[in-house]
Amino acid sequence: MARLGLVGVNTSHAEAFARVFNGTGEQPPEIEGGKIVALWGDDRARADLLAEVYGIPTVVAEPASMVEDIDAVLIVDDTGGGATHADLARPYLTAGVPTFIDKPMTLHYEDAVALFDLAARHDAPLMSCSALRYAAELTDLRVRLPDLGALSSVVSTSPGDWYYYGVHAVEQLVAVLGTGATWVHRHAFPQRDIAVIGYEDGPTAIVQTLRDAGYLFQLTCYGEHGWDRTEIEDVDGFYRATIAAVLRMIATGRAPIKREETLEILAILHAGLRSAETGAPVELATIQGQRER
Repeated sequence: MARLGLVGVNTSHAEAFARVFNGTGEQPPEIEGGKIVALWGDDRARADLLAEVYGIPTVVAEPASMVEDIDAVLIVDDTGGGATHADLARPYLTAGVPTFIDKPMTLHYEDAVALFDLAARHDAPLMSCSALRYAAELTDLRVRLPDLGALSSVVSTSPGDWYYYGVHAVEQLVAVLGTGATWVHRHAFPQRDIAVIGYEDGPTAIVQTLRDAGYLFQLTCYGEHGWDRTEIEDVDGFYRATIAAVLRMIATGRAPIKREETLEILAILHAGLRSAETGAPVELATIQGQRER
């Protein structure tokens, strides 16, 4: 049984992970193989409440003080939309602790590169993703995708703003297409963002983050033989599947997502930020080349 630490309580993801791992007094855990045994949050009252509801035996005063008592850590603190992730992760990676960082991995591309470098130096498995990557609907879509033939266009849609919520839309796009994006041209409007993403040998992708439409996560693929639309609805399912991936990482000592894939997702998001400022397409190489080592 893997012992996990949970860092951060100011997001619904803390409850989702705690419920799946630990269950409650009335409901059993939803997955076997791990249990959250220690918790930190800057809101002590909320941390104590989560510990009581989900049977977490230890609440620590400092996040890094649980390093010696856990086999892996889940960093979900949502302060500043992920602004604390890099600082919170460093002590665990330095100690060689397998680490999951919730989306977005970091607010700055160079911080993500530095974390992967640190993880490599200390042989610490590191993964970061939107839980939508592991949605059953996307797994089913990948099975059907060859029936469409060569893809012409893929449209990925999510609610929210470009970076903090747009990571969901970009993650589900990359989970299906893989890496290979070369440029981003984002058009920012007050209530929505429309970004065109180019691939050197592949389809054109469109990522929409909509703040004036109904809440949904959707992916539509158009190919030479037809089209296929997928809506992500099984929320509990993708949380359980993400946790299963974390447990595999602990067991194998290998991250389930390649460094290059996570960094490309962040590069797309940052290229989108820059494109909206300049009004022109931005090559991913200008993001990756300046900071990647």
